[in-house]
Amino acid sequence: MPQREAARVLAAHRRGGGVESAAANRLLLLESEIAAVLRLLPDRWAGHLRGELRRAGGVGNAVAVGRVLSTGEEAGGRLSLGASDEEIRAAAKEAAEEAAALVSVAPGGGLAAARWLLAKHCAKWGVEAPDCRDDGPAVRRMLCARWYLRRLRRAHVRRAEGVAIRAGLVRRGLWIYSSQDAVERRQAQRARNALAIDRASVCCLETGEDIDLAGVVAASVANPEVKRAELMTRVKGCDAVAADRGCACEFWTLTAPGRMHAQRIVGGVAVVNDRFDGTTPKEAQAYLSKVWARARAAWKRRGLEVFGLRTAEPHHDGTPHWHLIAYGRRRELRFARRLLRVYALREAPDEEGAREHRFKVLEARAGTRGAAYAAKYVSKNIDGKGLDGQIDAEGERKISASVRRVDAWAAAWGIRQFQFFGTPAITAWRVLRRMRSPVALPGSALERARVAADDGDFAEFWRACEAGPIAISYRSVDRETAYGDPAQPKVVGVEEGGRRAELPEKTWVISWAGVKTRLDETIFKVFSAVDRGKSATMPGGFGFPRSCVNNCTGSGDFSSAVVGALGADDFSRWWPG
Repeated sequence: MPQREAARVLAAHRRGGGVESAAANRLLLLESEIAAVLRLLPDRWAGHLRGELRRAGGVGNAVAVGRVLSTGEEAGGRLSLGASDEEIRAAAKEAAEEAAALVSVAPGGGLAAARWLLAKHCAKWGVEAPDCRDDGPAVRRMLCARWYLRRLRRAHVRRAEGVAIRAGLVRRGLWIYSSQDAVERRQAQRARNALAIDRASVCCLETGEDIDLAGVVAASVANPEVKRAELMTRVKGCDAVAADRGCACEFWTLTAPGRMHAQRIVGGVAVVNDRFDGTTPKEAQAYLSKVWARARAAWKRRGLEVFGLRTAEPHHDGTPHWHLIAYGRRRELRFARRLLRVYALREAPDEEGAREHRFKVLEARAGTRGAAYAAKYVSKNIDGKGLDGQIDAEGERKISASVRRVDAWAAAWGIRQFQFFGTPAITAWRVLRRMRSPVALPGSALERARVAADDGDFAEFWRACEAGPIAISYRSVDRETAYGDPAQPKVVGVEEGGRRAELPEKTWVISWAGVKTRLDETIFKVFSAVDRGKSATMPGGFGFPRSCVNNCTGSGDFSSAVVGALGADDFSRWWPG
């Protein structure tokens, strides 16, 4: 129904005209459905959507109404889209208690049966079950409230951001890169982390040294200034190595197909992209990574040597794109670029704008190398250092105001922003920087690498790595994690041929003030019972709690259904073991 016609019908109905009563009732019902959907959303989301719908003509605009109603279909779940961190903590506790209650009444079947049952439980809560090889560590995780808290936080922010993107709230002119909710959650997370770090200390068991954890973090790449400095040091090293080899330098931009973009820019204004298929930024990043992997495999088959840095950053609507600094001998670089373009255009090569925007190339000007180009992108995606007053072309606002939104975007979707390719691994560099005295004979590749790392000369470190292949030394650790997994091998030093340089053997223990570091005793009690194939008695009797944040839209109560099923004689009907 046209917008003006809808307004006329409603006005006639409200004046008491009965001729158009049926049509008016349908419109009133639609208004009621829209109001119900908006009540499911965070208040400021609802305010923006209500305003967008009003500007689009109200219930008379079928497209705008459909967009609001589809948002409501995705807003249901055990946690509301606007759930606070306190509510997520309560939900994590409830999920762990429900998990313990479920396995405590299982009539045998052991760990395999418990794992299958708890995986179904995780799916109901909207989190992925752990992919551990062994059943024991997987079951322990799915009984742990802290594990649920981490998973629920991640699942919740991605679900909320996905709905915000599809609802058109993440875009130029409103919230660029990420929703305001995600930005505030990220700031709250950083504040919690900073408070915990300030209260914690690190103690060496061998020497008795006691260090504030805050000082350790400030000296690591977790500090934005240190991270930016290390990235720029590596890019400058790439410049120097490229100059040694007579390599050319090009800047490439790789973008996802149109179907992955929720919005498009028309006349400088963001409008809904009718071809958008609901792809999340995480999925778009995976697509770009697959294109990149195929291109690099093709380079390797042809013996092309290309190195450099790739930076992932968001378009205004949250869809990722990549900026790449690529070095290589001119002929090889040209061949590599053509291959990457082929893979970039393999999907939908004829769509509008594909050949102009999917893959772009800019050659470095004479005398200009990657460091000059990288400085802006590195700073823009870390802390905005040195870019005061400059405007972000994507969001049309100051870069200093966009940095927090980019950080929230990367954290929400788990996107790695910076990655070098074709260069020596950075782990050896970081290990060698911790060694202050000579580790091998002067002039040996290992000692050259240590001195270069100590001097912050990545180019010389690279040359030393080529002179004698330098590898990381690991040592297996005879202990288990809190969940029962074998601990990962420990980095103890570096080696080159028969030479080895090891770090001092120290065992550091972090003391978190006021924070429990052991798993809840209930986990051990329930897990031990399940491992023995017996039922466990839960403290206070058996029951499934129901939280105020429980808003499940599924049919029936999963817990009750499972308990009923567990009472049956043939457990194999419910456990395909």
